[in-house]
Amino acid sequence: MAQAERERLRVVMFPWLAHGHITPYLELARRLTLPTTTTSPIDVTVHLVSTPINLATIAHHETDRISLVPLHLPAVEDGDLPASLHTTRHLPPRLMPKLKRACDLAAAAFGAILDEISPDVVVYDFIQPWAPLEAEKRRIPAVHFSTCSAAATAFFAHGLLGERGAFPFDAISLGGDGEDARHVEITCRDDDDGEGVVAERDRLPLSLARSSEFVAVKTCDEIEQKYIDYLSNLIGKEIVPCGPLLVHDSGLESERVIRWLNGKETRSVVFVSFGTEYFMSEKQLSRMARGLELTGAKFLWVVRFPAAAEGSDGDGAVARAMPGWFTPSAEKGMVVEGWAPQRRVLGHRACGAFVTHCGWSSVVEAMAAGVPMVAMPLHIDQPINAGLAAELGVAARVVAPLGEEFEAEDVACAVSAVMTRSEEAEAMRRRARELREVVARRDADDAAQIGALVHRMARLCGKAVAVPN
Repeated sequence: MAQAERERLRVVMFPWLAHGHITPYLELARRLTLPTTTTSPIDVTVHLVSTPINLATIAHHETDRISLVPLHLPAVEDGDLPASLHTTRHLPPRLMPKLKRACDLAAAAFGAILDEISPDVVVYDFIQPWAPLEAEKRRIPAVHFSTCSAAATAFFAHGLLGERGAFPFDAISLGGDGEDARHVEITCRDDDDGEGVVAERDRLPLSLARSSEFVAVKTCDEIEQKYIDYLSNLIGKEIVPCGPLLVHDSGLESERVIRWLNGKETRSVVFVSFGTEYFMSEKQLSRMARGLELTGAKFLWVVRFPAAAEGSDGDGAVARAMPGWFTPSAEKGMVVEGWAPQRRVLGHRACGAFVTHCGWSSVVEAMAAGVPMVAMPLHIDQPINAGLAAELGVAARVVAPLGEEFEAEDVACAVSAVMTRSEEAEAMRRRARELREVVARRDADDAAQIGALVHRMARLCGKAVAVPN
């Protein structure tokens, strides 16, 4: 087919204002806009919408097929949410309700963006269930793309949609019907004194209900088929897996970390990181430090602080936050503030275990690297992801009641269970290697799943008829 005859599909993407959501959306945009094969009749362009503070960090990803579109949030009461905090990155937890409210109040501004771009399809996140309504006003189909696991989405959908009976998958249940319901209630409670534009417990159900014909999910059917099927049955819509959507690390900041790892023995280092959005308390920092010390293993530990706690002297903030007795030698351990090249670390021969909060991207990246996990879930979808990783045979869980503080001894015990030469640890490493082949292969060979997504979106707006199998 000649280039002039190819259909063009204009897509507006609107992720939640968090790095952990923007990154998968941006990676999906990159893959959707890669040069298509000569047999494909559709060319895709993407307009990714976010706040200026978020777009500044990804400006280098803009191409002739991916444009970045600023969304200016309205001012909220009290004036303590400046434009520099229109992102969850370094956002103090107390301001999260205000950020959600400000985003909700930007519905009209988002609608104006749609008027200007006139896209064929809108792809939106679950925090913004009003986005498909703005699209519907303009007769534009809208699709929910979930950056969470199918298991976690199904877990919360089961609880929020009022399904009778217990969640039917014991392996990722949090301890029975009562505990599951309690976790859903705590996660989805309103923290804004009832002044929110959208009730927290309504965000996910409305986003799923308003998605046109299908829901796209960052996952692979090889690792989540039964949860994909259950979610589809719950909401009465097709679930379209988009693959792991692994992102390649880059940046000069990573070289110091990699040089340190290069001097370590194979599988001798414990990598500790709790994602881009979580900030440990002083008590948690102290207990983690003690737990790592008890293991006797070498470690690479990434720590983060909210904006109010950031220091201008780099590692000085780390030194002030750590307990005074914690002074590991350069040979024994490295503590990094803010960021480390997670995929490069996980893929390094020296990495033997990953202590993780079990955010979905971190779980997928660990599986893609074949690194066993020490699961320390904190909140939201993380306990369900931890259960899934354990069910798949690639994680040991820190034994601590959900919502309660972990103990240093619990950390040391779980790390030792992964790092030793016991039969259980060897079985976990073997299973991790097996999953590495599955996840890495699905990520590299993504033409079919991305092509299927393109054709489904095109069909929504009358630009394609057939959907490839």
